[in-house]
Amino acid sequence: MYSDDEIDPHREHAQHSTGNESLYDSIDPFAEARPEAETWNDPEHTAANDNESDDDSDNRPLSQTSLSPTQATSSATIQQQLPLLRFTVGQMVDRSKRTPGFTLDVLTTLPSYKGRKYTGVERNQIEFERLESHLRATYPECLVPTLGPGSTVSKYVPDYQNDRLVVLLLQQWLNRISVHPILRQDYELRQFVEAPFAFNPALTPSLSSGGSALSLAPQQGTGFFSWGKPKQRITRSANPSPFEQQLQATSENMELFQKNLSETRRWHGRLARTRGRLAVDLKDVGTKLVSLGVIERSAMLGKSFKRLGKCFLHVGACAHSQSNLEGSRPIAVEDIYMMACENVQKTLSNRQVIFTEHQVSERQLERKRQSVAVLRASANISPDQVQETLAEFNVAKADADSKRQRAERVDKVLAADLQAFEANRENDFKAMFTALGRDQLHVERQVLNELKAVLEFVRQSGTSSNSSSTTISSTQQPPATASALH
Repeated sequence: MYSDDEIDPHREHAQHSTGNESLYDSIDPFAEARPEAETWNDPEHTAANDNESDDDSDNRPLSQTSLSPTQATSSATIQQQLPLLRFTVGQMVDRSKRTPGFTLDVLTTLPSYKGRKYTGVERNQIEFERLESHLRATYPECLVPTLGPGSTVSKYVPDYQNDRLVVLLLQQWLNRISVHPILRQDYELRQFVEAPFAFNPALTPSLSSGGSALSLAPQQGTGFFSWGKPKQRITRSANPSPFEQQLQATSENMELFQKNLSETRRWHGRLARTRGRLAVDLKDVGTKLVSLGVIERSAMLGKSFKRLGKCFLHVGACAHSQSNLEGSRPIAVEDIYMMACENVQKTLSNRQVIFTEHQVSERQLERKRQSVAVLRASANISPDQVQETLAEFNVAKADADSKRQRAERVDKVLAADLQAFEANRENDFKAMFTALGRDQLHVERQVLNELKAVLEFVRQSGTSSNSSSTTISSTQQPPATASALH
């Protein structure tokens, strides 16, 4: 019989490598020049890495377990391209509460942070969801990674295995946030790390509104020559560019993928439930056979019943482990990507909204400019009206500049984000299928070895029974008579 630790559905044996960092090389999220990356070596962290390289990969904590190529962050290449920002999820704490909490260790060389090393930062799932909502609302042109579930993701596996999977998915999300050249520079992300108490963004978007901060209604003019409320209509190009055609094809593909993935997730859950019921039935049969062997008077037959009952118990435990494998990581990954497909479609629609907002802001700025020209040509306007109109012009100009900068970078950022998303999707499903196939093969080998042992027991029992019957028959032969001897 094997323990639950022998079959862990959340093991990873992939090697550390970087994949998505190079996709963002050409993106400069801010106009000001970035300071060069500082070379910072933590002696404790270096010693820990040296010790971990000598240990078996299965014995490492999940926060340092090898992830897919898009999830690993520590390399000299990243330090040359971007300042260091690394999150390490320790463990789930205070699981008795409805909202789980986690401990974080943070290493960074970003100049905006007050420190370089933060240890024991405690954040709960609600705070992570607030951070994700803030990032989606503040950066609608970016494809923000989808946050995994914060509680147990499956009722088919033990709580400690669910906790390990939750920690693994949270580590994956933080790794992908930390390599994004725009999201990693966010002010609220720094507050998320440095806040001494609960984290609450300054401008928390409403979750019911889908987390979108885009609004087609610009600031309304209330001063002189106000042009009224513009039409809130999204404009679309009559002759789409090749990139826009590619985005349209991506949106249709995500919609189709989400529809089929939801069916796959439903059947995965049904398979796990069926396998769980099979495990219970196998264990019940094994228990009955062992009980039958206990009350059996024939020693040989009783031993056979007991051995066969133990075989059924072992196979039932293997079936239970298979239900754990099928009902944990596959369902979690499929749930995440069902939400991710919806987020991709929202982000693609946000692109068109961004261009529409840019056009509206340019029209508003031109109207304010005309208002200023009329005021300068007039001699009967009071100074208060002049100041009010100039203030409105400055606000419209700042808004137009901000919308123009966002529209100029949206295609470049979105192209890199979509490439990273496709790479993440391929690597995540590949890692899921690899781990599932490896662990299922391990379970099937245990079942096969158990059946081989039962067959060997049957052969040995048959040989011993034949030899014993031969001995009994020879001892029960009648003695030779005197007449026969003569």
